[in-house]
Amino acid sequence: MRRIGSNIRKKHSDERSHRLTKNIIHYSEAENPKNDYPRKIVSPPRPSDCCTDDNRISVGSVREVEGFKFCYKICQECGHAVKYFFPATESTSDAVKQYRSRQKYLVQ
Repeated sequence: MRRIGSNIRKKHSDERSHRLTKNIIHYSEAENPKNDYPRKIVSPPRPSDCCTDDNRISVGSVREVEGFKFCYKICQECGHAVKYFFPATESTSDAVKQYRSRQKYLVQ
């Protein structure tokens, strides 16, 4: 027996790759930094002097939404977390190319 409304959400991997993902990073001064990936990452609100590219480690796997690849990176010293978007390449999807063509005059 199926639940009412169970057929609303698509289960296909193509549909899943295009839906928006929520930000799992919660910035808080009251809580201690905590890595509970993939559910939640608690992070200080501001980066410290120790937050360099060499000092940050990638958490989880690389994800792609609408052709934009990203991962979460956390500072090993203080626990500051960011959602890091990889630089786009020419071999990216059509969605990224269309977005760039619409936005190229806004950058100038």
